[in-house]
Amino acid sequence: MVSALIRKLVPGVRKTKDNTQPVSASDRRAVGSICGACGIFFNLLLFAGKLVMGILTHSIAIVGDALNNLSDAGSSIITMIGFRLAGKAPDADHPFGHGRIEYISGLLVSLLICIMGFELGKSSIEGILHPTAVDCTVLAVVMLVASLLVKAYMMFYNFKWGKIIDSATMRATAIDSRNDMISTSVVLIAVISTKFTDLPVDAYIGVALAVFILYSGIGAAKDTVEPLLGTPPSKEFIDKIEEIVMSHEAISGIHDVVVHDYGPGRKMISLHAEVSAFQDMFYVHDVIDNIEYDLAKELDCEAVIHMDPIDTKNKDLMKLQDEAKEIVKSIDERITIHDFRMVPGESHTNLIFDMVVPHDVKTPEKELQKIVFDKMQQKHPHHFCVIKIDRSYV
Repeated sequence: MVSALIRKLVPGVRKTKDNTQPVSASDRRAVGSICGACGIFFNLLLFAGKLVMGILTHSIAIVGDALNNLSDAGSSIITMIGFRLAGKAPDADHPFGHGRIEYISGLLVSLLICIMGFELGKSSIEGILHPTAVDCTVLAVVMLVASLLVKAYMMFYNFKWGKIIDSATMRATAIDSRNDMISTSVVLIAVISTKFTDLPVDAYIGVALAVFILYSGIGAAKDTVEPLLGTPPSKEFIDKIEEIVMSHEAISGIHDVVVHDYGPGRKMISLHAEVSAFQDMFYVHDVIDNIEYDLAKELDCEAVIHMDPIDTKNKDLMKLQDEAKEIVKSIDERITIHDFRMVPGESHTNLIFDMVVPHDVKTPEKELQKIVFDKMQQKHPHHFCVIKIDRSYV
C-alpha cells in the first residue's frame, strides 16, 4: 500500500523498477513525508485500539504498549516535519542548508521515547505494589496479534524506502518498529500468562518494557547526537572518493581528506591531490576542476581540492621518502606521511613532512617525532627531520 502510494505520488521513484536511479532531494523529501504520514496513521490506530483494550482488561502492559505507539506517532510527526524543514534551500543565514534539522528532529523523538519509558516505569512499579486483576480476552489477544502484523509491515516499508533514499532516520524508524514487535510479543505473553497465575506478571512485564523503551530512546539519542558532533565518514564513501580522484592520470596520490556532513545530501569534501611539479599547471588545474565536478555528480556533494606539486624526478628525494615511510610503518602500519620536501643547507639538510597518526595511537606526539628523527639520523647523520603531526578526519 505504502509503496504503491509513493510510486503514484512521487514520479522520480517509479522510473525504474530496481530503484537504482538516484533519488532527487525533492523526491527524497516526498518519500520521507509519505512514510511519516503513514506511520502517524498506523500508530494512532494502534494506540487507540490498545488503549481501549488495556483499560477494558486492566492491563498495565497493554496500556504501556499503547503509549509506546503514541510516542511512535509523535516520532513520525517530528520526522515528517524534520524532512520538510531539512529540505529547505540554503539561504544567507544557513549557507550550508538545513539538513541537520533531520538529526535534531531525531533527537526530539529520542527524548519523547525516554519520557514515555519513564512514565510507563512509574505506573508499572505502582502496579507491582498495588496489583489489580487482568482480564485475558480473545479480543485483546487478537488486537495484539494484529499489532504485530502492522508493525512488521511498517518495519518492511521503512527499511525498504530508507535504503532507497539513504535515510538514517527511516532506518531508525524501521528498527523502532522491530523493537515494537518484540515488546508487543512480550505483552502478549504477559496477557496470556494471567490465565495461569495470580502473580502480577503484567506489571513486571511493564517494568521490563519501560527499561526496553528507555534503552531504545537513549540509543536513538546517541545515534542522532553523534552526527551533530561530527563522525567520520564510512570507509565505502572514502574509497569512492579515492577511486574517483585516482582515476585521473595526472593525480599521483591524495591525503588530508575531510568530509563535513551538514545533513543528508549536504556533504562538503576537501582534500589534497598530489601532482607532478613538471606538468603544465593549466592542464592540472583543468583536471582538478573535472575531478570536483565528478565528485559532485557521483557523490552529491561539493568538493574543494588543494593541489600539492611533488618533485617526481629527484631520485634522492624519492629514496629518502621511501625510507621515512618504512620507519613510520614500523611504528604502526596505519601511519602515513605526505608533503615530503628536502631543503639542503651548508651544515645539514632538513627533511620536512607531515605524519598522519590515527587517534587511537597512544604514543605521545613528541615521542613519535623523536623515534622517526633518531632512526633517520642513524642512516643520514646530516639530515634533520622537521615533522608535523596530523590526525586523520576519516
